[in-house]
Amino acid sequence: MKEVTPKTYLIGCTGIAFESSDHGLWQYLCDTGNERFYDDYIKQARNDGLSDGEILCSFYAKLCYKALCVGDNPNITKTRDIKSNLEACFNAGHGSVFEHCWLNFVTTDCSRVFTHELVRHRIGTAFSQTSGRYVRLDSENDMEMVIDPILEPVKYVINEIMDDLKRAYHTCVALLGIENIKDFDKKKKLTSALRRMLPNGQANEIGWSVNIRALRHLVMMRTSRHAEWEIRLVFNQVYDLIKAKFPLMFYGAQETSVDGLLEISGMKMQPYEEAT
Repeated sequence: MKEVTPKTYLIGCTGIAFESSDHGLWQYLCDTGNERFYDDYIKQARNDGLSDGEILCSFYAKLCYKALCVGDNPNITKTRDIKSNLEACFNAGHGSVFEHCWLNFVTTDCSRVFTHELVRHRIGTAFSQTSGRYVRLDSENDMEMVIDPILEPVKYVINEIMDDLKRAYHTCVALLGIENIKDFDKKKKLTSALRRMLPNGQANEIGWSVNIRALRHLVMMRTSRHAEWEIRLVFNQVYDLIKAKFPLMFYGAQETSVDGLLEISGMKMQPYEEAT
């Protein structure tokens, strides 16, 4: 058995199609007489380190009030810069505008215990996971496992069990003659059937995407002291990645250290809700 630890990567984020033929954001601003929104607001936001995705969220928020620039709405005599506008949306709990920006992650060396918990979050998310129907356990390498540190006193027993299980698995592979089967459909069915022998702690990978609104909710739920160890670890990684690159996305977050990991709270999620 080879013990591994989950690691998460931020691999993508929503961008702006600024000059996309005659259908990009710049053309929209020109067609609607809001060209100065770029010079007066977008340039400053980028200088402030905001992502294009955050800028788009502000764009949609301002669109609701026809408030890209002063003069579009007679009820408005001044407009906020993009950073201040986003902070106002967070403070008000207007979460729908934050559904426009998506972040793309991949988490490797994670267990199916973790992935089964992650995919329960179905709103504002998307998932693509290593398939146990197509991917067979490697006969050359040790079985990779994610082991909760709380099991340290009995790890030697787990190691023995995993070694026995791997031998039994590959004995079945040999007896079924999977290596020599040319019919891929039959090989897939046997691979799928054999995965029932494998433990939930076996390492795999999952690619997942989430919008800002859902991410703020997930981070508070899954860094909680009441959450399972592995998912707390992963969402601590997510929190650190985003906070370092796009800190405004976690506006209002409060940090508490619990059992060596951060517990995040305090982010307002709904209108009329008091931030904690």
